[in-house]
Amino acid sequence: MPSLAKAKEEVLIALSVRRLIERGWLAALLGYLAKKDELKVRLKYIGNVRLRRTTFKLLALATYNASKCRPELPEELAKVVSHIVKPQEAPFLLTTVLSLAPYVCRLQSLGKKASINMSSDKVSLEVNGTSVAFGLYCVSAHSFIDTFAAGDYEVPEVLSGLKGRDVIDVGANVGDTALYFVLNGARKVIAVEPLPNVAKCAEENVRLSGATE
Repeated sequence: MPSLAKAKEEVLIALSVRRLIERGWLAALLGYLAKKDELKVRLKYIGNVRLRRTTFKLLALATYNASKCRPELPEELAKVVSHIVKPQEAPFLLTTVLSLAPYVCRLQSLGKKASINMSSDKVSLEVNGTSVAFGLYCVSAHSFIDTFAAGDYEVPEVLSGLKGRDVIDVGANVGDTALYFVLNGARKVIAVEPLPNVAKCAEENVRLSGATE
C-alpha cells in the first residue's frame, strides 16, 4: 500500500497533465489505468495526437514538475513547440523540454543565468555562459526527469567541489549526466555507456554541445 503522501502525489501528477490536454483527458486517463497501449488526446496549441502509454505517463510527470516551478509554463512551452515540429512529434519534444524546465527555474532562483532554446533538431540548455545540446532523437525523457527535474545529482557537497575536476560517468546513457557535470564546472568527463546505440546518441549530444576535445 502506498503512503498517503505518495498517493496524493500520484493524483496530482495525473491531474497536472490537464494543463496541456484540451480534449480527451478523462478517456486517456482511464485508458492509461486500463493499461491501453495507445491513448488519443487533443493537446493545447498542438492538435490531435496519439500517445503511447509510457509517453502519457512521462508527459504527466514532466508537466507536474514544471508546474511546481511555474504553473503557466507547460502551456507556454506547448505554444512554442507547436511552431517547431509536427503535431505527432510534439509530445516527445514537449516532454523533453518540460523535463529541463525545473532545473532552469531552480538555477534562476539562485541568481544564475539559465535558459532553454529549441529548434527543429535540438534542445539547448545554457547556464552561466556554458551551453549543452541534445538532438531531438537522442534524448531520454525518463533520464532527463531524474537528472534535471528531480535533481538526483544535486548533492551540494559534490557539486561544490566539481569545478575544474575530472569525472568518470559510468552508465552515461545518452550523455545527459555527463553534460550535466560539464554545466556544473567539470574540467573533463569520461563517459562510459555499454549499449552501442545509446552510446552513439551520447556521442551525438556531446558533438552538438561542442564538448569534445
